Amino acid sequence: MTNDFPGNSFTELLNNNEQILTYTRQLTILMNKLNYYKLQQEQWTYYYQLGITEGIWNGRVSKAMAQMNSMCHTYGRSKVIVNQRREKYQKQLEQTENELHEYMKQAPTHVDINQLTTIVTHFIHQDQYSLRIEMERRRQMLKWNAEDHRLIEIFYKLEPRQTEIHSATVIWKATSAEQTLRSEIEIFKTWVSSRSSLTFYTYRDLGLTTINEILTQLVFDQQCVITNLNKSINELDLNQNFIDHITIQVPAKAEQTAQVYTKKVIDEKVKLFSMKKKTDGKTTIDSFLSAIENRTNNIIQRAHYNTKHKLQMICNEIGTHKL
Repeated sequence: MTNDFPGNSFTELLNNNEQILTYTRQLTILMNKLNYYKLQQEQWTYYYQLGITEGIWNGRVSKAMAQMNSMCHTYGRSKVIVNQRREKYQKQLEQTENELHEYMKQAPTHVDINQLTTIVTHFIHQDQYSLRIEMERRRQMLKWNAEDHRLIEIFYKLEPRQTEIHSATVIWKATSAEQTLRSEIEIFKTWVSSRSSLTFYTYRDLGLTTINEILTQLVFDQQCVITNLNKSINELDLNQNFIDHITIQVPAKAEQTAQVYTKKVIDEKVKLFSMKKKTDGKTTIDSFLSAIENRTNNIIQRAHYNTKHKLQMICNEIGTHKL
């Protein structure tokens, strides 16, 4: 096989040589499995190591406690399950490596196996791009959630009174709701501006719960009858002027709701600031405020990361469509 093997010459060769086509197809299957198992083994090894270094398995709380503090109840997996998955993918990885090694020995004599594997690796790398991005997101979210639990534990170690606990939970719940809504606003705006370029992401795929409620209300306010709100805006039986009007009104209405959450946070902080005396002679209000603020910042940073990831996936889809 010559050096111009990649590209059109490779495609032509596959189309004209059934033996090479069959061999390449099976080689691709094995290499795809190998790369998948490798990604999974690395992922679960990361979970295992992070669980040890961050003490993730020691920081779990009840569902009631998680709900009250607007935190993730089940983050990560148990130590036993993580180790089982890690060992499982390690065995599958080793087995597939052996299968691939033996299969490569069966390559047709006129095939440059090194060139062929390079081309197949390139295609697999492109195909598994979204999977790698999602795995990285899960790694980072696990770290954010572990930090979330740690910060909440610090707050409760200060032995807050019921008044401080109430203010903290109100602040955290409002912050979480605001960040979720602001994330939906950003994603909605990006989708609206790019929907003509998207082949995969319809409105339903975005999963924008609050935005969908606002959109539904606006549609009914305009006395439009829509029998299936699960369709994308492109599929709704509405004229373009109405669609343009709605897509402007939705973010504006959502921003108004976000401002309500912002005011809730400010009001609760004012209440805490108004408490001048020490709490039980042990902890000052400043200590509670600091603990509450640290956790609030973690909620915001985690939300920003998650939003950035979702926007990246949408932009990647746009880029793929334009190629």
